[in-house]
Amino acid sequence: MTIRDTKQVHKTIFSIFILSILLILAQEGWGSDSSLKQVVLNVEGMTCSSCPAMIKMAMRKLDGVVSADVSYKEAKATVKYQEGKVTVEQIIKAIEGIGFKASLHEGGTK
Repeated sequence: MTIRDTKQVHKTIFSIFILSILLILAQEGWGSDSSLKQVVLNVEGMTCSSCPAMIKMAMRKLDGVVSADVSYKEAKATVKYQEGKVTVEQIIKAIEGIGFKASLHEGGTK
């Protein structure tokens, strides 16, 4: 076997390895947005422009929160989360746990 053949064998093994990982992840639903939900919450008690950053950090500590956008001006938080890993109630509790009041915005779940 030549060096060229050995390199080709290594490339083939590596490709099979990567494809196997992708297949496993696909079977587990990784990358699937089927469980991805969005909720809009009213947030009361923000007194300065630093408050949204604190709220984002509290929500991002929750396993299952994918993204969080908090608007000081609108007093709202828009959160994308994985259903089954975290609930809206847990997100609200995280916000309230750092001293803010949170509630579901009318028509706030998608």
